[in-house]
Amino acid sequence: MREILNVTSIQHIEQLLNTLQERAEEIDGKNRKKHRQLSENWFSSSLFSQSSNLAIDYVAETRNLFRQLRQSDNQQAQRYLAEKLSLQLEALNTAFRANRPPKQQQDHRITAQNQLQQMHQQLVTYRDYERRLTENLDTAAAGNNPTVIQSAQQRLNRCQMAIDTLEKKISRYEEG
Repeated sequence: MREILNVTSIQHIEQLLNTLQERAEEIDGKNRKKHRQLSENWFSSSLFSQSSNLAIDYVAETRNLFRQLRQSDNQQAQRYLAEKLSLQLEALNTAFRANRPPKQQQDHRITAQNQLQQMHQQLVTYRDYERRLTENLDTAAAGNNPTVIQSAQQRLNRCQMAIDTLEKKISRYEEG
């Protein structure tokens, strides 16, 4: 965990979460006063398991994810959790910067952002597949069976092509 989180980054994330919690409470309070009807689908379901019309619930989920990251001993799990935490923090910052959560009628920018977040989440998933397929290839190479090695190599190549395609798609999407 020391590689992913050092004392400075832990303090920075805790400070950011506290700021986000204050903003969430402020947003929720304003919306209660105005009796606004808000969407329960603020963010992509691949980014947050939460489905709530309160901003504070999303901050709580992010705080819980941060707690899981700090307690994790598995390096692969740490990488996954760190990537997801980063995406959640970015999404919350973006939503709260607008001074309010998205309403039922989401504008194109928010929909595009959700799509971009989904593509980044898919990339994290593909990277995990690539890691496991590389391990499979190493195991096959140790077994010296050419058929198994070739099959594992082909699967890894297809995965790497999918990663390359998705990275290009993300790049084009981010450029506009």
